[in-house]
Amino acid sequence: MAAMTQSAQQPVAPARSRRLPSAPLWGTLEFKAYYLAYLIVVPNMAYTMYRASSPHRPEYKDYEHELSPGWMLGRMVDLSDGQWAVFRGNLPAFALAMLAFVVLNRLVQKTVLRNACQAVRQSPMAVRGALPSLWFPSIFAMVFVVVLSGASVVFILALALGNYRWAPVVFWMYNLAVLFMNERYDGYEFGRISPALAWLDGHRGILRRWDVTFNITMLRMMSFALDYHWQRQQADAPAVPATDKQRVETPCFAEDYCLINYWAYLAYPPLYLTGPIITFNDFVWQMRFPAPSVTGRGTITYGLRLVASVLLMELILHTVYAVAISKLGQWDTYSAYEISLFGYMRLTFIWLKLLVIWRFARFWAMADGLATIENMRRCMSNNYSLQQFWRDWHCSYNKWLVRYLYIPLGGRRTAPWNTFVVFTFVALWHDLTMRLLQWAWLIALLFLPEALATWYGRRWARRPYFRFLCSLGGALNIIAMMVANLVGFGDAGVDKMLDKIFSRSGAAFLAGTYFLLNIHLQVMFEWREHQYRKEFAEGESWEMHVRSSRPPESPGAPVRRSESPLRQRPAAASPDQHQE
Repeated sequence: MAAMTQSAQQPVAPARSRRLPSAPLWGTLEFKAYYLAYLIVVPNMAYTMYRASSPHRPEYKDYEHELSPGWMLGRMVDLSDGQWAVFRGNLPAFALAMLAFVVLNRLVQKTVLRNACQAVRQSPMAVRGALPSLWFPSIFAMVFVVVLSGASVVFILALALGNYRWAPVVFWMYNLAVLFMNERYDGYEFGRISPALAWLDGHRGILRRWDVTFNITMLRMMSFALDYHWQRQQADAPAVPATDKQRVETPCFAEDYCLINYWAYLAYPPLYLTGPIITFNDFVWQMRFPAPSVTGRGTITYGLRLVASVLLMELILHTVYAVAISKLGQWDTYSAYEISLFGYMRLTFIWLKLLVIWRFARFWAMADGLATIENMRRCMSNNYSLQQFWRDWHCSYNKWLVRYLYIPLGGRRTAPWNTFVVFTFVALWHDLTMRLLQWAWLIALLFLPEALATWYGRRWARRPYFRFLCSLGGALNIIAMMVANLVGFGDAGVDKMLDKIFSRSGAAFLAGTYFLLNIHLQVMFEWREHQYRKEFAEGESWEMHVRSSRPPESPGAPVRRSESPLRQRPAAASPDQHQE
């Protein structure tokens, strides 16, 4: 799968403090053999999936009713996934709404609120409380939510106001209760409250089930409540945050935790339905100090990549009907090879669907001048580590979990049981079903052997055969992750699918797959080492620049480490944190 995500520009640590990168392997005989394998296997995979989705197959008539008229290649399109069908069908309306918001917001700030906004730009730390740049977004957000949810906005406002001022334990109890109550009563009905209000149930807006997307709002409610609680525990005035991380961790002024800012944050139109999730502190600080990473050129480039992602999704849904076939769950007539490819494409569809939805929201936030992180930082097919996979899949949610749940529960000190608590919350947050709980506990269990292997394998890290040992374990990791996620997404007949793949008849196919995954892992390892080489070279260039610009010291003068420019440059993230 083509790399879809822009590389992060990370600060680089001094090269002398880091290991030397290994020599490139791209031109070796070993990797030329890998390229040959890719040239044979990948086209065969694509052709097999295309052929298995052919209208001439006898199974086609069983799922044909799930398909819709298409516009590419004279084929039908698979819109059997409800979430994607709704997003795709409403994409023009959502785009017009976001365009109207961005244009009107900028127009209001440059005309009606010009003086107030200019005062904030001139003295960002002098203005406290309801920021002028959030007055119009809070009003537009109210209209936006009313259009989406109709009379159900009453429930949304009631739940949001109930979270406005409470203590941390109560925050958690309240918001977990909200999840359960929303699920139990299907978003509530006015007729259950009073027969006289039953007429309001006929005016529920575009999204009748507002509670389905309210889980994202609940995370923002928790962010506001806990950020406010931690702000009250600090007596010092906040300093100006200089980095993305400091914007998240630095509390705002006490007056900033007001109702207008709270509502504008909760219902900020570009991010309201899907995220990416941004903390309250980060949101308010960006209203004072716009993130320099958001530029007009970068936003346009990101928009073009969004269009490319949508076109790729359309091509897949017109040529491979993996979603419709998976929903049918009749695997008796398919080979183990075909079944595994449909399982792979099912997971690829979920990844690409979420990538497009989150990129759409992030693009409009960038167009409005707000910086958020990329939720899908790696292609699904470019993962072998369970820990890295969950850091890069729904990245903003992972950061939310780390800040508001994992670290308060003890962080690494209590990692084994902490992981189970976090994934239990992840399952409950997604859906209140035993199937998802089983999926969450299975994922948490898979963390343990990977952590042990990582810790124990460091002693062999410099051995020439170490990368081959890693690929043997990594291939098992990939298979385990695919099985766990297929179980978690709960398609029809997933048990039959797995039975056929792991049966005696599928043993030869499974062995071949394991061998090919080892080849794929060697390429992934080398790609990460390639990223590290670039990072290392940038670090050396930075160190040479600092040394050349340092004034000559008199002989015998003591070196003051605290003033060394080399120590002032922040350390870089690990190569695995780069985006692809």
